[in-house]
Amino acid sequence: MGYGYNPIVGENWRYNPDKTFKISRSKIELYFNCPTCFYKDAKLGLRKPPMPGWAINSAVDDLLKKEMDFCRAQDRPHGIFKENGLNIKPFQHEDIEKWQHTFTGIQYHDEKHNFLLYGGVDDIMIDEEDKLVVIDFKATAKKADILSSADVYNNGESYKRQLEVYSWLLQQNSFDVSDTGYLMYYNGDASKPHLGREMHFRRTLVPFTLDTSWIGPQVEEMYNCLQLDEAPDFNNSNCEDCLYLTTVSKL
Repeated sequence: MGYGYNPIVGENWRYNPDKTFKISRSKIELYFNCPTCFYKDAKLGLRKPPMPGWAINSAVDDLLKKEMDFCRAQDRPHGIFKENGLNIKPFQHEDIEKWQHTFTGIQYHDEKHNFLLYGGVDDIMIDEEDKLVVIDFKATAKKADILSSADVYNNGESYKRQLEVYSWLLQQNSFDVSDTGYLMYYNGDASKPHLGREMHFRRTLVPFTLDTSWIGPQVEEMYNCLQLDEAPDFNNSNCEDCLYLTTVSKL
């Protein structure tokens, strides 16, 4: 916050109908949760303060990508899929590193709205029916095992949408994509008598049945939102940011 953070971004990062506008997976989620915050971000350029980095999660992500690349080179499933009786192997494609990169990701140019929609996926598998399978790596520390969406905060709804956006982007690039996606959970095990020099994790695979039908209509809504002269009225009581700002204005 004190290291050069500016909540107002430059013109190149705000919506301009005369230029192709980049919309990340996280901005799609932002609109889903609150069109008012989306408008302030994309049209006015008012960005929220950045979240702190999650060093342990990033380390788990990096190590899992190395493991997946090792399995990809040998054209075999990762151990977590074997443990769950699945013959799902890492997908071989020349653009896999580009798709995994935060600032490039899987891209789709929506010419109708002149949006470049993109999202950096953790990895992509391929199943026995030659359908692509989107996976996302998660790290946490809970006493209970994480075996299904019921064990994830809010039934994993935001994570499910995350998987659906990646799947939709692949579909727009003419890939055949499975309607099942997975979270690969690495759950820190605090039951050990001591930490020592290593942190132990329990790994589980959480499946989600995906539905991408909501994304196209929402993209249309996002476009219409950006044509407004003023931010849409705040009507989402679950948006903590809007609640905070309206409460401050009343005070």
